[in-house]
Amino acid sequence: MVLSGQYLERSVVVGELDALYHRGTREPPCVIAAPHPALGGSMLSPVVAELAWALTRAGHPTMRFDYRGVGASRGVSRHVAGSGHFADLREEVADLQRICEHLLASTQMTEVCAVGYSFGAAVALEAAEESRVGRLVLIAPPTQLYDFGAISALRKPLLVVCAHQDSYCDRRALRPPDGARLEIIPHSDHFFGRGLTELGKTVAAWLRGDRSDYIAPPDAPEGGGVAPELELDPGDGEPLELDTDPE
Repeated sequence: MVLSGQYLERSVVVGELDALYHRGTREPPCVIAAPHPALGGSMLSPVVAELAWALTRAGHPTMRFDYRGVGASRGVSRHVAGSGHFADLREEVADLQRICEHLLASTQMTEVCAVGYSFGAAVALEAAEESRVGRLVLIAPPTQLYDFGAISALRKPLLVVCAHQDSYCDRRALRPPDGARLEIIPHSDHFFGRGLTELGKTVAAWLRGDRSDYIAPPDAPEGGGVAPELELDPGDGEPLELDTDPE
């Protein structure tokens, strides 16, 4: 049984694509693009799942999805298993665009934030020219496998989040435009085995950072010590909790 306020994504089918959707009232709604399907990437990736949880907890509608030929999504992926090559992203970009359209129709909002992790960062960047994409978040962009030079010409709000020890991402190869924000998650690698919670909070905080309802981190307690952990503002309604009911 699902109780009011519990965190529960709803399974939806968008054309041939399998997706997970969670409602929300805070703009922008967020589409989350997964890692490379030929390397086992899917919407069930721990990073993708954490992003969906953190952004939903902050009040945003979220939708994560599997590209065609991945998981329960129909169709066939053109990427060969084990291949690190992904120069042609047309099909994945089309999948992302279809998800954006569905999410906007579901929420009655006007623009999405495209959040891409690893290979998904390349897909999100390719889709950034879409007028429906109002903001962009690139997480662990694999500069060793793809040319991210296009970000220098981007004229939309942009957040880039890199792991401190990422063999796939050379931060020196990134040239974010003026106004973009670059965040580094310490002690983490490309898969964010450490720093996963911090990653989600970083993205959620950036999305609300220029809004009137932004809640700043609490000040350090008098006499020194560590400041309390930043809590994400859940937005309107009852706080969401992770559903742990086995039934």
